[in-house]
Amino acid sequence: MFEVVIGLEVHVQLNTKTKLFCSCPTSFNHIQNSNTCPTCLALPGALPVLNKEVVHKSIMLGTALILIESHTFTLTLQLHIKLLSSILQ
Repeated sequence: MFEVVIGLEVHVQLNTKTKLFCSCPTSFNHIQNSNTCPTCLALPGALPVLNKEVVHKSIMLGTALILIESHTFTLTLQLHIKLLSSILQ
C-alpha cells in the first residue's frame, strides 16, 4: 500500500532590514530598482552572503508555529549553509 504524505510550501515576508543574500535594504518607498546591487542582479562574480537575521527569524517562526522540528531543521539548514559556502568559495 501507499502512504499519503502531504507537504506544504509556505512563503512569508519577514520584517528584516536587508534582503536574504545581500545587504540591500528592503524598504518599499524608494524609486524603482534603486535597492539593488550586483548580487541582487545576479551579475557574474557577485557572491551572495546569507543573512543570519533571516535564518534566525525563520527558525523562530517555524518553531513557534510548530511547523518544523527545530533540531532536524537546524541540522538540515546547517548542512545546506555549509554546502552553499563550500560551493561559493
